[in-house]
Amino acid sequence: MIFSDGAKARRRGTRTAAGAIAAGVAAAIAVAGCSSSSSSGSSGGTSAANLSGQTLSVYTQAPTGTQLNQYKQYYAYIANAFHQATGSTIQWVYTSSAVSLAQELEQAAASGSGPDVWSIGSSFNGTATSLNEFYTFTASDWNSLGGQSSFVTKQLTMSGPNNSQDIGIPFESIPFVLAYNTALFKKAGITSAPTTWSQFVTDATAIQKADPGASGASFSPADPYGPWKPVWSYMEQLGGDFLSGGGKTAALTSAQLQAALKFYFALEDTYHVVPKTDLTWEGSQETAAFLAGKTGMMMDAAYSLAQEAAGTPVANDVGFAPMPNVPYGMSARPAGGQSAETIVSGNYYDIAKYTKNIPLAMKFIQVSTSAAAQLEQFKVMGWMPVTQAGIAEVEKAYPATAPFIQAEQGSTPTDYTPAWSYIETGVLHVIGQEAQQLATGQPYSASYVLGQLSAENSVVQSHLSSS
Repeated sequence: MIFSDGAKARRRGTRTAAGAIAAGVAAAIAVAGCSSSSSSGSSGGTSAANLSGQTLSVYTQAPTGTQLNQYKQYYAYIANAFHQATGSTIQWVYTSSAVSLAQELEQAAASGSGPDVWSIGSSFNGTATSLNEFYTFTASDWNSLGGQSSFVTKQLTMSGPNNSQDIGIPFESIPFVLAYNTALFKKAGITSAPTTWSQFVTDATAIQKADPGASGASFSPADPYGPWKPVWSYMEQLGGDFLSGGGKTAALTSAQLQAALKFYFALEDTYHVVPKTDLTWEGSQETAAFLAGKTGMMMDAAYSLAQEAAGTPVANDVGFAPMPNVPYGMSARPAGGQSAETIVSGNYYDIAKYTKNIPLAMKFIQVSTSAAAQLEQFKVMGWMPVTQAGIAEVEKAYPATAPFIQAEQGSTPTDYTPAWSYIETGVLHVIGQEAQQLATGQPYSASYVLGQLSAENSVVQSHLSSS
């Protein structure tokens, strides 16, 4: 992280960084060969004429889900602001999933062609760094954006493995919190959000007793992106991690991760506070149920949920609080346990080395991280700002964002490692497989889960050994 004296300490491979993935729905444009900007490859000394009349290709998440129209609105805003600043245009390139992102990164690196700028989730920057195909930002580049001190400290832990190898500039943050239905809380006599997982289960049970038509909690293990996050939090709170040995050894078979997975599914098959139907749900279905007033608590919610609630049965009944941070059955975290209420989550703009006009790409990042753009992306998408100026604008206009900004500044990083894509997709695969087992009526099988984890652990270890 960045300390007050400007020193940056990233725990390379142990826990120096964090993330969520920049992903979308359908690959709208083939990656290979879509780099289309031209002119200088240096970031300095470029005239305004070299910025005009170009096309910059930007790889990002496709407009999708309940925020389909908001994505379109935000992309149009950025494209228009970029055109006004440069006289050039943006060609958006859409991805499809965490798996396709990893594949497309490798394809672009191998071919030396692809999008000029990539929107990459914080955790995937470790993978991007290992490819050695992304531009390293200079002190001059940072200064053109206001300097590193103008950004939120925690977000910079994922810009690169150390101060001299920053390959990503953060442009948005999505801190995760617990969302709860205040009306259902009141009906159940609950006066405050749970701070431990024991209380979480107790409160969820009370909600179901007070309103048999509602579920105490929810999850979405079939979602291709999100369900690893609550599992990661619980594992960290027990003192575990996905890697050990200074980031050189895969630890997906650890007792802490096994316990985290068991608790996650116990919400359905043991404590019965999550409906069986949720086992086949993706995130959009989980969100829809919460917005319909059918769910008491939803884990790892983003501020966008408050915007989506407008005009729904829960428009005036959405509360937010930090995620529980003490494992079930405990009064305090064990030695080595982290609070891990939210990952350092957000997306970064990385510039490919093959990009022909790096100054144009830097201008795009400058536009995207301006105070005006930071406020607009929050208004439209609910994404938290990553710059101090952006935070000031958002807090002034939306005081209710304080809990999210506090969560962003106090977030816990995940592993900065070239093997991250295999870690995340591996854990997602295990979660999805076990959810299918439970959905078909089979009991939770610790041995089956361990077997799945062992297979994914071998995949991760092979990439750690070869990197």
